[in-house]
Amino acid sequence: MRIALVLAGALGWTHPTTAADLPACAPPTSACLLQEAGTAAEGLDRQLERDEARFEIAAAMARLGLLDAASQEAAGIENASIRAGAMGEIVRGAARQGDFAFAYDVAVAIADARNRSAKVQALEALAIAQAAAGDIDGAFATVIAIDNPYRRSQAQAEIAASVARSGDIPAAIRAASRIAMDYWFTDDQQQGKIASGLVARTDEFDQFWFHEALVTIAGIQASAGDIVAALQTAQAIPDLGGRSRAMGRIAAEQAGQGDIAAARETARRIAAAYGDRDAMVAIADGMAAQGDFAAALDLARRIQAAYGEGAALVAVATRQARAGAFKASLATAAEIDDVDDLIHARAAIAQELARAGEEAAALDVVAQIPDRRLRFDTVQAITEVLATSGEVARAIDLAETFASRGDLAELVAEVALAQARAGDLDGAVATARSVDDGMFRAIALAGIAALIP
Repeated sequence: MRIALVLAGALGWTHPTTAADLPACAPPTSACLLQEAGTAAEGLDRQLERDEARFEIAAAMARLGLLDAASQEAAGIENASIRAGAMGEIVRGAARQGDFAFAYDVAVAIADARNRSAKVQALEALAIAQAAAGDIDGAFATVIAIDNPYRRSQAQAEIAASVARSGDIPAAIRAASRIAMDYWFTDDQQQGKIASGLVARTDEFDQFWFHEALVTIAGIQASAGDIVAALQTAQAIPDLGGRSRAMGRIAAEQAGQGDIAAARETARRIAAAYGDRDAMVAIADGMAAQGDFAAALDLARRIQAAYGEGAALVAVATRQARAGAFKASLATAAEIDDVDDLIHARAAIAQELARAGEEAAALDVVAQIPDRRLRFDTVQAITEVLATSGEVARAIDLAETFASRGDLAELVAEVALAQARAGDLDGAVATARSVDDGMFRAIALAGIAALIP
């Protein structure tokens, strides 16, 4: 009943109609910023822009635990896909508060048939939260509502991973085993496991995600430093591909922890053809992180020759740039054959150049990125780095140098959010209010509000 009422707009969250009605907001509070964001949203002429702004307001309310107000805001969104996404944020907010029953009611009410369904994502997020809280049976019951059999099995794997992240590895392994064994065959679950017509044999999905759950558990054990247990979990995976992926994760963790010799030894145990690729990339990155650029570069070149991709060269170029060796990093990037990998390397180098105060050089590198959206994403990342470190004026100058009028509003809004995340709330509000575009001003103000207790 509660969800029906709030989505019908029965609760009384209202926005002031004029700027004069706004609270002073000094010091900034979440309530006054949400009201200001709402006023900006209501002043927008285009329905889609209003919906985008109201989504961010609803998401901020959900993150603050204002679930009824968030539901009211979501009910006012006209675009069905955007409204579904807002309802998904409400599910996550309710799950964080432990209100699993309300979260479930909202999740099953989401009408969304997209491939990346907000309903499926919301149910999965709820199940993850339930599992983390120790309600594993409840989590498995929640994902029964996922119609897509592949995504249902994937959500079950996420339940096992959530239990593992909570530290209870034996319970996580038992949860993973339910994907492939008793859960499939339990009588009272059978109706929920009938194939949707997309596939004829959903048990194959269950087997795949059972293996992937064990892969994830092994990686979690390795990241916690329990390499022996991680290797035991990996060896227990009956599928060669899954076992190799688990070994790769373990080797990558070892390399990230600086134990290159152990990582190499683990990588040698990977039996699947080309299954050691990710492990070897992590080893090259680990070498570069330790300053052994010559050995890292040699290995990265051999990886590209063997696998036809430049991920290891991207890693080495990034490490060189972080060390201030920009000329060497650009030379390394120039060796990358794959276009996408080359773009990632240039983006990373540009960010490090900007961090070092070389904005002009950073923009020169950005200009070599062929895709417009990727160029924008790189500049956005650079401005966030600068704003987070307190260099707000430099961040905005960089945005103004690069961006068109439309892009500038989005970039400045992101600068405001970066300021807020760094703890400069007054500066963040001032930056957000300087945004001319009403939609992005509302988005920035709502995002700042969500960061205030």
